[in-house]
Amino acid sequence: MILQDERTTPQTEGTTAPLRSPETVLSSEDMNGAWATRHSFARSFLRRAAAKRWSVDRVRLDLDTGARGTAIYTVHAEGRRLTFIAFCQTLAESERTDRVIAEAWDVTAALIEGQLTPEREENLRRNVPLQERGRVDADTLVLTRANRSERFFDYVSQCLASGAQPEAERLGPSPYLIRSTAFYGNGKFGLKEFAGLAADHPLAVPYRSQMLTAWLLRELSIDMVEHVARATATRTGTTAVPLDPRWSRYLGLGNATGLGMVPFVVNHPAYLDAWCRLREIPLATGLGRDYAPDDPDLGHVAALLERADHYLEEKQGLQTAPFLPPEQIRPQLRQLADELHAYRDSASVPTPVLAVLHDRAAGLSPEARGIFASIVIELRTDFDEEAEHLLRVEAGTPFDPAMPCSDLLRAVKARYGWTGSLDFTDPDRTRYFWFSSAANEEPRRAHRETRLQGDAEHCTDVARRVNALAVDLERVAGERTVAEFLLAHPEHRFAAVRVQQTRDYRYGELQDNLVDGRFLPLSTQRFQLATYGMNNFSPKSTDWLRVTLFSGAPLAADVHDGVDEDDWLFPLAPREVK
Repeated sequence: MILQDERTTPQTEGTTAPLRSPETVLSSEDMNGAWATRHSFARSFLRRAAAKRWSVDRVRLDLDTGARGTAIYTVHAEGRRLTFIAFCQTLAESERTDRVIAEAWDVTAALIEGQLTPEREENLRRNVPLQERGRVDADTLVLTRANRSERFFDYVSQCLASGAQPEAERLGPSPYLIRSTAFYGNGKFGLKEFAGLAADHPLAVPYRSQMLTAWLLRELSIDMVEHVARATATRTGTTAVPLDPRWSRYLGLGNATGLGMVPFVVNHPAYLDAWCRLREIPLATGLGRDYAPDDPDLGHVAALLERADHYLEEKQGLQTAPFLPPEQIRPQLRQLADELHAYRDSASVPTPVLAVLHDRAAGLSPEARGIFASIVIELRTDFDEEAEHLLRVEAGTPFDPAMPCSDLLRAVKARYGWTGSLDFTDPDRTRYFWFSSAANEEPRRAHRETRLQGDAEHCTDVARRVNALAVDLERVAGERTVAEFLLAHPEHRFAAVRVQQTRDYRYGELQDNLVDGRFLPLSTQRFQLATYGMNNFSPKSTDWLRVTLFSGAPLAADVHDGVDEDDWLFPLAPREVK
């Protein structure tokens, strides 16, 4: 079996810098600095939408003075018609919660295919507000819900009603009008399975349906706040103004995530491998190139380092612990910028200069390295199409019970040698167990001593299981088959299947012990959210954090005009907008 990291691909040909090792890429430390890139799902979705001139028509905005009612948008995407329908109400702030167990939201919505007949609309009206408790037809792609930010929504609507634009200082470092709490898809609750989408379907790329839905939620939030502002102005006798497009682009969609994302990435090693390659392949190519001092790409890097510094300046005050605060990252970026400036002013640029700076950034902090890596990846505009193909993950290799035990042990040592250094006789190395909470309907972790007999444990303890597998494999004859071995050791079936399942993936396994007392779920969550395209990472505990999506992104009107400057890596707040 040829391992993926041994293959020569169009993306790695001509690359002098090797792909970073799995031990580095999949460590918690490296993931602590993960940053969105031009190949994150949000960016690639809007790049495709603008290139193909997708259009969005607001068909209905039937809302009362408090923005309660129905909103319908039609999306024309590459010959296909999609509809986004939202049902809006206004909850008391005490009723708003981001928890999965919530039973009511300010906005519930669905993305559907096919004609929206009166009968279908009525069925959606009955079921969409129920979310998990409802059932929809098989041409419904995504279910979602969101709550208003009482502080931001009311402030912006009051500004617009009085004829003024919001002020950046009042909105703070992570502004949004509404925050989403879930995007359900792929067969849940009767939804369409994405595997049924044709290869040429505009939403065939994984996560594109969810990205479109989230982007339309942001569009709805802007329409809602302007509608409330107009209603307020009518009541108070003032003249309302629309939100300045610069503010509309800057305001994102709030989001929060919890522990459920961690078991997902553990259960989908092929996705994990693809998501890492989205970063590592263009990064390796960018780092491996030689540049003359006056190369415009180096000027682009310098400009983005400066913009990143301004971006972090605006984020001071954002709660980031245990990640580094912005005020500690900024001097590190300025150090990199000064070094790059010195190289460009001299006649002797190190070869390759970006690799030198990337190593320097890695020595400063994971956050500095992650930001610099995203800047380097920004130079790879020729990887866009290949990135989409990379995300179309195929089914993994089926389990092979006839494999000799010697081959399985060899695969363990090649891919999981790092587990041998973990001492699982230390109770702290197995302090946690992961389970599905009946009360909260989502994955949780708890101290192992609280586990009751009969409680089902998620198989997130991959390191422990593979470690135990390796011990017993050393004791059997190498020519015996895996099937024979498992007859004697059925407790190792999961680990044996896992090792075979991940042997073709360079980046298929988190290099961490997820049941360790020191394991921090926030690291894995940050990596996943950055892959989606989110920013403004603000942890609220060791287990969950708030983020923002689509801050700085183009609007529906921009996409219709084919405008996507694709330059919103570090979105800056509008200044002096009257």
